[in-house]
Amino acid sequence: MMMEKRRHKRFSLDLIEINGKLNLVNSVEIIDMSFGGVALKVNRRLNIGNEVLLTLKDKGNSIDVRGMIVRCTLKAIEKKFNGGKVSIYTAGMRFKEDSADKIAAFVRESILT
Repeated sequence: MMMEKRRHKRFSLDLIEINGKLNLVNSVEIIDMSFGGVALKVNRRLNIGNEVLLTLKDKGNSIDVRGMIVRCTLKAIEKKFNGGKVSIYTAGMRFKEDSADKIAAFVRESILT
């Protein structure tokens, strides 16, 4: 059995609706997140090691969180309605060390509203 190496427990976003937005990426879906990072489904390859700014939004609030892309792999190629194709990637982003309190407050606020 593999030991879990994560410092922060992951949680899915089944009970609250939080969306993400990245510059130059048309489609961002949050798979799950923790106070240390987030797993994303995106429609373009993100370069490992790049620092990015992710905007997290709920119904009424938003925050900007900086982090580094730590993994990105091609997951699928999906057909578009117009017959074209789009690549779908899963990516992992590690938040900056000082982001945990800010993210916790945002998630707590999202749950309460």
